[in-house]
Amino acid sequence: MVKNKRILVGISGSFCNHSAVFHQLRYLAQNNSLTFVLSENVYENSTRFFTREEWIGKLKEISDQEIIHTLVEAEKVGPNNCYDLMLVAPCTATQCAKFVHGIYDDPMTLAMKAMIRNQRNIVIGFASNDALGISGANLFRLCAMKYIYVIPFAQDAPFQKPWSVVALWDQCEETIAKALENKQIQPILRERKL
Repeated sequence: MVKNKRILVGISGSFCNHSAVFHQLRYLAQNNSLTFVLSENVYENSTRFFTREEWIGKLKEISDQEIIHTLVEAEKVGPNNCYDLMLVAPCTATQCAKFVHGIYDDPMTLAMKAMIRNQRNIVIGFASNDALGISGANLFRLCAMKYIYVIPFAQDAPFQKPWSVVALWDQCEETIAKALENKQIQPILRERKL
């Protein structure tokens, strides 16, 4: 069990995964301090899954920290150096590509850069309909980077969406626990029961 840690939580698109991710975040928040940093799309938009206000409200229920949603606020993550680890869940193909190519033009990727600057580990939970397609090159480059640890993932709908991969969200806390020991949970690639 992960306890008494200050965890920075980055949340990007893949809105259909937010409910499953929130279940894990609510559990983590029972024993840890969470601060959220949201991509601009997540902070600003309502979706068919929930309104912007509903989502922001749910996050505020489990954290009393201010939500980071601007570049100005995200820039402070580096010099403040107050987080033990960052969790990015979900991490979309777009966010992955930006980070791998050094593009820090949104709050979440800028916060990721700051965590690496501070030599702090980042746990990534992938969710992308194109992870086994052209986006796969970025995904696996990110997996190979120092300070990056990956929540195990599997194809979520291989016959309907053959290139789609989603993290096994129930492995979130165990992956974090291992990452805090500088270890990657294994195996990373898993079979999902369909």
